[in-house]
Amino acid sequence: MDEQFGLEEKSSFDLQAEVSKYLKKWPWFLLSLLIAIVLAWLYLRYTPKQYATTASVLISTEDSKGSAISLQDFTNLSLGGNMGGSNLQDEVAIMKSKPLLYDVVKNLNLDVRFANEGRVVTRNIYDEIPVYGSLEIFNLKKFQSEVFTITPHNSKEFKLNQEGTAEKIYQFGKPVNLKYGAFTLHRRANLDFKDAKQLQILRPDEVVNQLEQTIFAEQDSKNKSSIISLTLNGAIPEKSENILNELIRQYNKDAIDNKNLESENTAKFIDSRLDLITSELGNIEDQKATFKRNNQITDLVTQAQLSVENANDATKQIMEVGTQLEMVNSVLSYANSANNEQLLPTNMGMPGGLDNVINDYNQLVLTRNKTLRQATPTNPAVIQFNRDISSMRSLIKENLQKSRISLQTKVAGLQQKVNESKSAVGKFPGQEKIFRNIDRQQNIKEALYLFLLQKREETSISLAVTTPKARVVNPAYTYKNPVSPQSSKIYLIAFVLGLALPFMLWYIYFLLDSKITNKGDVTRVLPNLPLLAEVPTANKETGDLVMKNDLSIYAEAFRILTTNLKFMVNKIQNRAPVILFTSSVKGEGKTTVSMNSALSLSSKKKVILIGADLRNPQLKRYVPSSNAGLADFLADTDLTISEIINPSGLNSNLDIIDSGSIPPNPTDLLEDSRLKVLVEELATLYDYVIIDSAPMMMVSDTFHILALADVVVYVARAKYTQKQLLDYVKTVAADENVAKLGVVLNDVHLDELRYGYGGKYGYGYYNEEHKSFWTRLRERF
Repeated sequence: MDEQFGLEEKSSFDLQAEVSKYLKKWPWFLLSLLIAIVLAWLYLRYTPKQYATTASVLISTEDSKGSAISLQDFTNLSLGGNMGGSNLQDEVAIMKSKPLLYDVVKNLNLDVRFANEGRVVTRNIYDEIPVYGSLEIFNLKKFQSEVFTITPHNSKEFKLNQEGTAEKIYQFGKPVNLKYGAFTLHRRANLDFKDAKQLQILRPDEVVNQLEQTIFAEQDSKNKSSIISLTLNGAIPEKSENILNELIRQYNKDAIDNKNLESENTAKFIDSRLDLITSELGNIEDQKATFKRNNQITDLVTQAQLSVENANDATKQIMEVGTQLEMVNSVLSYANSANNEQLLPTNMGMPGGLDNVINDYNQLVLTRNKTLRQATPTNPAVIQFNRDISSMRSLIKENLQKSRISLQTKVAGLQQKVNESKSAVGKFPGQEKIFRNIDRQQNIKEALYLFLLQKREETSISLAVTTPKARVVNPAYTYKNPVSPQSSKIYLIAFVLGLALPFMLWYIYFLLDSKITNKGDVTRVLPNLPLLAEVPTANKETGDLVMKNDLSIYAEAFRILTTNLKFMVNKIQNRAPVILFTSSVKGEGKTTVSMNSALSLSSKKKVILIGADLRNPQLKRYVPSSNAGLADFLADTDLTISEIINPSGLNSNLDIIDSGSIPPNPTDLLEDSRLKVLVEELATLYDYVIIDSAPMMMVSDTFHILALADVVVYVARAKYTQKQLLDYVKTVAADENVAKLGVVLNDVHLDELRYGYGGKYGYGYYNEEHKSFWTRLRERF
């Protein structure tokens, strides 16, 4: 039989069959794809487009604190190192700091927002707004965002409505009081105000948080340059550009304010020193006038010219060193009295390069104060700054003290040289000594006074001439193409999901589906048993019986079945072959298959159909009978065979033996020898004997009549029979009482008929009604 039907062992995986399973579900894929595309279109239709706005600035990293206006350059003595340029990562953090963003929000009135209310979405508007406003908050902690509807009343008034409250009329330009704040709306006369607008009064800190999350600032990582790129994605390009430009302006303003703070402290120190030196210089001039008047000296220089020529050089050096000593004493005194938060005066002409060290110290103090705006005093960075400031301050004091000692030592040496010169002269009167001391003090004070005047002018110039820290490389501009949503990407995702979702659902369905679907499910489990036929689903309108001259696909399937049965029983001679129809469980259609097989065989042969399912007889559905049947014949020995044979009424060549009365002991009856006598007798009277028996897995009745059958036809039903039940068919086929066994797959959907009539490669001479595409599509669903 294996050779006759050409059956071979098949692979457990059939790629073509697997692909075919999904292709047969193409209407679901098409529906899912259409839904996904429509949803993508709706998403693109109602999602506001986001545009990328970018700007770039060049951050100045040069230390320019007075370097352009200093009187002289000093060599760095490495007393504390140079702080160098600004850390760009710190500048990035400063650009996104909340204080700067808060100034941007208030300057652009971003906490007062207007929107157009649509049927589906509400879209914010920024440009071409006929009304604009400003917000004043009295208590930020308790203030809450609110939403109003604003409607024009006339050119000077507007109506304000909030859900749950009565509509009120207010005037443009006058404050509207809220619970913890007030806002003022102004009218743009050049724009028409006709339709109602949604007015959103927002907490500034909430807007700041939104900006902080949406503004991206990063250093140019490719070139490692000092350029910082700012990017903001928003639905309104003009608004995004204004935000970035205002942020750059606020950043420069903050940097200039911090830079001027050092110059302002230096100017205050110079002014205080000028006041003190002016007073001291006046006292010295009074002493000089008194001395000349008391000693009647007219021209001390002329009188002492010859005496002091040898001491001139030493005197000049004393004046220079004295000036430096006075400055060192003044700065040291100020350093001892000031705290760690005050800046030290710079560009004072300190000896030994101390001006550069003081500049570094002041820069460190400014950096620590800037950090305190974003952090608490307990922040590790602030604590480290305090340690560095204290360390550098101590270092500055130490160097100032060393410089003072060095200058004092130098002054003492020069003074000793002068004294030696005077002693050598020996003729200078005491008045000359006193006068020279007074004159020397006057010259020192005058030189210091002029020096401070010059430094004050330089500091004033530094305050007046300030350059922005961030130079704009590219002002804010917006790309034409939106960054989101990207239609091509959205449609691609919709296309993929539209195919993937039904695929996953059907994959799970096929994975969990434990029922037989098509021929492949049978042949994979039963490769050595012949599949006699695939019976398609019966037409509900025409019924499930094969009628005479029936040319439908359904009737053709039974012709194929009977043809295969004839091949299986063609070697039986001198009697009719006995064909037994059975199944695993109830509802698999064995009675329908046996009835239609009998009808097909009876077209030219005499056939008798025996209803051997004594527990649940189903033949009466097709051939009603009230006469005695098989159970009556087996139970009553007086009944003859002719008394239980009934014409089918469907075909003159087909007779029926009904199951008869439902007995209490069907198993015992089927074991009776009269059944064998009956079958043998009928085999001599008919060309085919067909037995419709009970399901084998539910009752044992069929096992008693297996030996009487020449062929056992095992019926399975698509979308009904569990795949695991096919293993039981192997057990039945291996039974010694089973001569031959074939399988019939019943109720197969037309899509699953891969070969044969009505399938992928089918043909026929029958004429069926042509169905439209939409009709076939509805049937698939």
